[in-house]
Amino acid sequence: MTSHSLASLGSRYALRAEVMMTRTGPIGDAVLAVDTGTITYAGPAAGYAGPVPVTDLGRVALTPGMLDIHHHVIEPFAKALTGGEPAQLWKRFWLPLEAATTPESAYDGAKWTFAEALRGGITTIVEHGIRSAEIADGIHRAAEDAGIRLVSSTGAYDLKNFDTTARTPQASASIDAGLAIAEAHVEACKGFTRVVPSLACGTVQSNSQDMIRALSGMCRDRGLLFQIHANEHTPEVHACIEATGRRPIQLLHDLGVLGPTVLIAHATLATAEEIALLAATDTAVAYNPVASLWKGNNVAPVLDFIAAGVRFGLGSDATRNDGFRMLDAAEACQRIAYGMPRDDFSCGAGWRWTDAAFHGGADAAMLGDVTGALEVGKQADFLVLDRRGPEVRPSWDFTWELVRCFDRADILATFVDGAAMVVNGRTTRFDLDAFIDAREPHGRQAIVDAELIRLHGPSDGYRTT
Repeated sequence: MTSHSLASLGSRYALRAEVMMTRTGPIGDAVLAVDTGTITYAGPAAGYAGPVPVTDLGRVALTPGMLDIHHHVIEPFAKALTGGEPAQLWKRFWLPLEAATTPESAYDGAKWTFAEALRGGITTIVEHGIRSAEIADGIHRAAEDAGIRLVSSTGAYDLKNFDTTARTPQASASIDAGLAIAEAHVEACKGFTRVVPSLACGTVQSNSQDMIRALSGMCRDRGLLFQIHANEHTPEVHACIEATGRRPIQLLHDLGVLGPTVLIAHATLATAEEIALLAATDTAVAYNPVASLWKGNNVAPVLDFIAAGVRFGLGSDATRNDGFRMLDAAEACQRIAYGMPRDDFSCGAGWRWTDAAFHGGADAAMLGDVTGALEVGKQADFLVLDRRGPEVRPSWDFTWELVRCFDRADILATFVDGAAMVVNGRTTRFDLDAFIDAREPHGRQAIVDAELIRLHGPSDGYRTT
């Protein structure tokens, strides 16, 4: 079977592969069977007895689709501007971008992001944003057009306990207004196939304690995901201590916010006490290693999260929409920041990071019953990987090879709900080249209109010769 044929498999099929990544590790000579988007068999080829004939894909691997559990999807046109910039980009880049967003630019940015992500092996994105109904609708339509699975968010912020000369979004006037926005968002998500709602507060600097309590409480009562940034940057930690006498995660615990429906973004500056609070409350964390490399001021202590039993998955934080880049960075950041000083060369072993990219991310995003593993009953979100190239041969340890050797160039196809959304790097639901050519000028203009504050400027301006 050619990779081009993957786009026309139909609604019922069974695929045979050299290796398949399961919840407990890779197995050789495997079959994945799918019926109308749902997995009906995933196991050794010798054990398959289904009614659908098997299609042998040859030298390929099948893995679950990766989850990016922390993203700001409307911002792809600014990612290259972050190079060399100091931390606290959120005040100089992301807030003015949010303030200048229109329904048109939100649709363009989100669809651009989703196309990149699917090409990079990411089948689910957890979006963090405080969105108006019109902006959220543009994002939802883009997700539907691209075919990606999306956890959408909106929420509110009613406090500006930070200084910036950049443009900022309009703050919500009251808690009642924030709850009304949230209620409307939950209803709006019902109109889309793969979109589920969540609620968000930006940080403890941008929300009153009452607002954080109200929105997180609504999520707890409804079984929805609640997202908030915490312990990401030094100024945030200091501002929280000055205002409340507590660090951000400590404050969230004392407010009764932490719990199994909560996803903390970053937690790069979490203390041992705060890690214990996250573990005790079963709160999940989005570990964003590429963001630490590109624009952060620390690396989350994920090896300590693992030791304490903190649930976590991987996120990009709107850096590069590439699942294998996230995997590589997840292990590399831990190795450099924590493993090497301790002579811990395994850094949890490769499986820690593949687990985080697959079912760990699904669990943290409250999608564990839907995606994140190739198991009977779950939706067929998966990747077909080429194993013929010199980069991944000879194969000795498939799990470590996923972390360090595979690349987006090895992705033959990305499937969501059993349908190929990308084959050989090309989207199947719309003309990617035509979309990029038509919308790039609008994306450039959106960045100009946002009036970002760039401190360092182009890299070539710093040449010494």
